[in-house]
Amino acid sequence: MKRFIVICAMVLGVVSMASADERPIEVSKLPKAAQAFITNHFEGVPVLYANVDRDLLDTDYEVRLEDGTKIDFNGSGEWTDISNKKTGIPLKIIPNKLVDYVKKQYPEVHFLSIERDSRDYEIKLSNGVELTFTLDGKLIGFDD
Repeated sequence: MKRFIVICAMVLGVVSMASADERPIEVSKLPKAAQAFITNHFEGVPVLYANVDRDLLDTDYEVRLEDGTKIDFNGSGEWTDISNKKTGIPLKIIPNKLVDYVKKQYPEVHFLSIERDSRDYEIKLSNGVELTFTLDGKLIGFDD
């Protein structure tokens, strides 16, 4: 039994050492798609920092802007998560169907964050409501 525990501890140590490598990078080292997204949607907003996070399976990027916006990108440079708890995020980033639904139901709110993956969008609003939509814009979840 002791031998099993020692082997498990060694394996866990090796995996944890090899699994994450987060470090700062220059904005010019971000994927071109991520650079273009920042330029197109946040023109004139300085980047405070950019990090790359490499692990065994993938690479992710995190960018923080001076206005408080945080953007996560996948290894291809596509955004996966955008948030700004102070001023909200620009509506031009959010698919029109989602904006239309939210503005109709909650006309006075701001979009604080949006997250997307291969299945859906998750949105957090300034009134505390969280909504989940399919990728084609159908509401599938609600949490207040």
